[in-house]
Amino acid sequence: MTRDTRPARCNQLDRRSFLGRGAAAGAALGLGAWPSGVIAQAEAQGGVLRARLYADISNIDPAFWTSAVDALVMRAIYVPALEHQTGTREFNAQPKAFKSYEVLDDTRIAFEIQPGLMYSDGYGEMTAEDAKFSFERIADPELKSPYIDDWGALDHVEVTDKYTGIIHLKTPFAPLFTTTLPGISGVILPRAAIEAAGGRFTTQPPCFSGPYRIREWQPKTRLILERNPDWTLDAPGYDEIHLFPIEDPKTAELGFEAGDLDFTETSVSSLTRYKDATPDGATFDQYDGLNYYWMGINEDNWQLEDQRVRRAIQLAVDRNAVVDASFLGGTQPSAGIVAPALPGAREANLYDRDLDQARALLEEAGYGGGFPLTIAIQQTAENLAAASVIQANLAEIGVQVQINQYESGTFWSLGVRSEGDQWQDLQLFLMRFSMQPDPSWATMWFTPEQVGIWNWQGFDNAEFGELHEAAQTELDTEKRAEMYRRMQDLMEKSGDFVFLSFVPIGVLYRNDVDPGLRPDGEPVFPEFKPAS
Repeated sequence: MTRDTRPARCNQLDRRSFLGRGAAAGAALGLGAWPSGVIAQAEAQGGVLRARLYADISNIDPAFWTSAVDALVMRAIYVPALEHQTGTREFNAQPKAFKSYEVLDDTRIAFEIQPGLMYSDGYGEMTAEDAKFSFERIADPELKSPYIDDWGALDHVEVTDKYTGIIHLKTPFAPLFTTTLPGISGVILPRAAIEAAGGRFTTQPPCFSGPYRIREWQPKTRLILERNPDWTLDAPGYDEIHLFPIEDPKTAELGFEAGDLDFTETSVSSLTRYKDATPDGATFDQYDGLNYYWMGINEDNWQLEDQRVRRAIQLAVDRNAVVDASFLGGTQPSAGIVAPALPGAREANLYDRDLDQARALLEEAGYGGGFPLTIAIQQTAENLAAASVIQANLAEIGVQVQINQYESGTFWSLGVRSEGDQWQDLQLFLMRFSMQPDPSWATMWFTPEQVGIWNWQGFDNAEFGELHEAAQTELDTEKRAEMYRRMQDLMEKSGDFVFLSFVPIGVLYRNDVDPGLRPDGEPVFPEFKPAS
């Protein structure tokens, strides 16, 4: 996951009005503005699709990607073994780089690579050797990929012919066909290209294998994808896709209504408005999102190491008020990190708001007079609204909260311990992680091994880690569900988490666009086509 953030959208505006208002909104949030005319130059004619990204790319190495934005781009420039079908409300994985596959038993899966899949830059045709290298690369502990759990059950890949092989697992692995093979960890790249790049890369791929390739990247301004001439399967719908990193969804909505974007995700706070009044010439759709939103509490910060203090903060937060202020009635408070559509969803939280108990716990811990804290947020209107309510809630128990806003690049380094000592000062923070359709993708970021990587809370629970491992090998759905419910109980009992919401997805697109959207509303840009 990413992991990641998102969460929010007006009268018809001409392009000049939009560029002025969009720049002002960007400047107000510290996001910067696009160079004059950048979007206007990317007219939706001649086979160009213009779409918003909620942030810029930061790493498009399948073993080290950092956000759902990276994943959106990688689905266009690489090809995974399987892919989730678009245009349906149910998750179904279908072959992509794999021509076919067969489950021989619980730990052996035979596969055949689609002949004729070519890599760019002279790296030749995709083969079973490439699949072996790519899957075993992520599974290699020495690489230290944050996605090692995606291939945690892999023993090895046996190559049986140029295009065929057998995946051998050490144990059964429930997420294999839901999140690993159809996900970014299922992307197949050639060993020679990765080695030529020094074993890993960030934003400069050594080769492309998907329907599109990167033609131009202006960081924080735009990313232009063009058709990959080496792609030999189905023809993509557009000659070019112009992607604009616009962090504030309100600014993106203004851009769409001004006619400068053909597709954008909306904010949750705008769902009701767009349902009631969709802009002329456009379509609005809403999807049940899997992404989850919460407030983290860093137990390794010296002011928060006492569990009674963390519990007091949990008890003081009015989750209903936070979610309502942030999303304006677009969603309800959640009871965990596993969405209702997945096995392991909880029906209720363990603790309700109780200010008297919160004050008593602070008194017990020696903080009866209150104390100052900071809350770190990424710069969006929803995050600021949520943080403001939390600030008011905690003031009721004597805790003075300062809100610190960050642009995305800085924010996503705050809790990463390999990047300096700033994590020690991190106290409260609002986070949104993207999800894939298996509960293991919710829990994998909070294991002991993830402390200081994606687990910014310092939540270090051995039972949680053991349950996460066991649940991945359990093929009985109800037994898996009980394990995931227990894991979320452990998270809440630690005092490190305040679960806020699952984030529904709203999308706007032009009527002349036929969008390729997954069941959770995530765009798959190679599947976008001009409407017939």
